[in-house]
Amino acid sequence: MSLRLRHLLAAAFTVIATVPLVILGAWVQQSSLDKELATVHEKHLLLAGNITAALERFAKDAEATFRLYVDQAQAGRPSATYVELARQIGFRDLRIVERDGRLLRSFAVAGPQVPEIAPALLREIDAELTGEAGFSRVVNDAVGRPTIYLARRLGEGRIALAALDTAYIVKLQQAIAFGRKGHAAIVDHKGNVIAHPKPDWTESHKNIAKVAPVRRMMNGETGVTTFFSPAMQADMVSGFTTVAGPGWGVMVPQPLEELEERARDVFYAVVAIGALGLTVAAAIGWFLAGLMIQPVQAVLEAARQLGSGVLTARVAPQTTLVPEEFAQLAAGFNGMARTIQDDKSDLLRALDGAQIADRAKSEFLAAMGHELRTPLNAIIGFSEVIDRELYGPIGDARYKESARDINESGSHLLALINDILDLSKIEAGKLALGEEPIDFLNALHGALEMVEPLVREAEVALEASLANDLPALLGNETKIKQVVINLLSNAIKFTPAGGRVSLAAWRSDEGGVAIDVADNGIGMSANEIAVALQPFRQVDGRLSRRYEGTGLGLPLAKGLVELHGGSLEVESEPGAGTRVKVRIAPQDSLARAA
Repeated sequence: MSLRLRHLLAAAFTVIATVPLVILGAWVQQSSLDKELATVHEKHLLLAGNITAALERFAKDAEATFRLYVDQAQAGRPSATYVELARQIGFRDLRIVERDGRLLRSFAVAGPQVPEIAPALLREIDAELTGEAGFSRVVNDAVGRPTIYLARRLGEGRIALAALDTAYIVKLQQAIAFGRKGHAAIVDHKGNVIAHPKPDWTESHKNIAKVAPVRRMMNGETGVTTFFSPAMQADMVSGFTTVAGPGWGVMVPQPLEELEERARDVFYAVVAIGALGLTVAAAIGWFLAGLMIQPVQAVLEAARQLGSGVLTARVAPQTTLVPEEFAQLAAGFNGMARTIQDDKSDLLRALDGAQIADRAKSEFLAAMGHELRTPLNAIIGFSEVIDRELYGPIGDARYKESARDINESGSHLLALINDILDLSKIEAGKLALGEEPIDFLNALHGALEMVEPLVREAEVALEASLANDLPALLGNETKIKQVVINLLSNAIKFTPAGGRVSLAAWRSDEGGVAIDVADNGIGMSANEIAVALQPFRQVDGRLSRRYEGTGLGLPLAKGLVELHGGSLEVESEPGAGTRVKVRIAPQDSLARAA
């Protein structure tokens, strides 16, 4: 049988009470009630403060993510990383609208569609914005889900709106339950219920602004008060606080009747005590006071540590004599602390991922800008030579050379753009392959011819060992040739003058095609291989400037091989060269050609 405070006090005073001390019993009853009230004041205000701290962190995270999300939306479609971050916070969608309600842009986060917003609600949200951004009252969206909107004025009559789910707030409220009817309730800045033990109040967002603690919370006050609860139809004592920023109110009430019952139990026990129990009663009373205060102090200390940023702070296990109510309080606090720590860790991981993606984008844009400017400068320069007839009359043979240079630069620029488009289609799952028999020998020889100028310029040796019995698989011969050209170009680019590059192809044991591209160039570490296989990434910014390139070749080759049902693996060591192994086996969707 679990130990309860009511049973403990009844048993103690039964042992030490004395019948003649009725007057003393009345005094003890009042003292007990005062002590219960003092303890409840401290406990309820502590619980309300803990919930408020969690909601303030949640509101700040939501505001920061909203600002980041809006900036992304204005620049274009938010990336998958930012959408995932918004989903973890609890956003359902983002929209940008005119003040008259006309939708300019919308993005779904946690669902397939973005529900419409009523024009009257939009006007209300716009009217309540006292600054650049703010939180709306809790409302039901077009499909009946409880929602809080974050709003931000963008200028030129535009407003950004993000629909925030209230599930996290409800989860915090449901984590607080003690005694028979002790609970937590959370309202918005208008006094509308966001989370409450009565489901119908939560669903209808009942306005309880006239309740005393709610009225004081709407004024930004914090404290403890007694009031009559319409929900419980009883007098209650409640701690209450206000969440800075959105102005939400948090109250933790408990019926006074529960405290009075405990006090009456003490009175009845004291009446039954004899005079000889006075000394024993004092000693046990002292022991019980310490026993009650100890767990509250433990929770308070853990709360202070949590508030100072120590997310691992927990209430340590107490002795077996601790009343169950305090054990439940400690367990509830520890559960809330774990939730806060887990949510914080998830947010940090999501933010780290977003920062890494942003750095990768910046590096790619820098590299791509350099790659695009080179052929564009050549095109512009040689076209000016022809336009201004700098070589003299148009019949001069040097104009033909300039035209050829323009053509080569344009072809190089087109190849870069095609690589970007192909990789984007692969990532979107929209790059379609033909189902024609692939002449692998023709594709491999074509690739060797294409890289021959690179071989001469780099002063490396290129060796080829191609089997004549390569099977004809169904797929896209041009894309296979592109894969081999990319792999050979990388090998040549990262092999010093005098080095060696080799291309080998043979029929695999499974009846597919095996292709190896190897070199004895600078090589890569395991971490560098992982980076090189990621789209739009460079192993080292300094290498990319020394050897040029956009970082598309290897990821594009890998994507094209996988579209053919094959695999691409990279084996490399720094200073010892690199080997790229391509294996294409017959698949159900890529059957062997007849």
